Amino acid sequence: MKIEVKDDLVIIDGFEIYGHVDQGKSCSKCKFHLVYYEKYDSYFCPNCNFWTESKCSDPDCEYCQHRPLKPILQKEN
Repeated sequence: MKIEVKDDLVIIDGFEIYGHVDQGKSCSKCKFHLVYYEKYDSYFCPNCNFWTESKCSDPDCEYCQHRPLKPILQKEN
């Protein structure tokens, strides 16, 4: 997996998101650094391709309402 950071852009194997790699947080399963996905206001593991936080209970939440099942849509996991 190739991860590049350019200003506020994180590029994971060609998949671009606005956010940052958090060097202080790591995945509980694989210990990979977590990525903050600004659009969904949530952290995820790019290696495991799963969200580390559940969606909130507000059905009108601007962040959770359209959050996909997997953070990296083109990655099979």
